[in-house]
Amino acid sequence: MRERLLIRAVVRLLTPEEGGSHGPMGKEFRPNWNVGSRADDVQMALDGGFVTLDDAGPLVPGQEKEAVIEPLLSEPWLHVAQGMEIPMHAGARVIGSACVLEIVWA
Repeated sequence: MRERLLIRAVVRLLTPEEGGSHGPMGKEFRPNWNVGSRADDVQMALDGGFVTLDDAGPLVPGQEKEAVIEPLLSEPWLHVAQGMEIPMHAGARVIGSACVLEIVWA
C-alpha cells in the first residue's frame, strides 16, 4: 500500500479587501496551491490539494483554521517543509495561504 502525503497547516482566507474570496469555504474544498512548480515553459504551475478543516466549517474570509491538505500528486510537494507559507489560488488569483505545521506520511 502506497503512503499518502498529508500536510497539517493553518489555512487562512484573504478578505475581499485583500483581494480574496467573497464567500466562505466549506469543511472540505479543493483549491490550487503555488508550491513552486514550473510548467515546461518556466511559468508558474499550480498544484491541487484537498483541504479538510479540523473543525466544522465554514472558513470565512479573514479567518484561519487548522486543516489537513492532501496533495493530488505528492511529487510536486516533496520539498514543502514545516514553517513554509504556501499561497492558495482560485485560478490565477491568490485567495489565501497555508502555514505548514507538520508533514505526515500516512
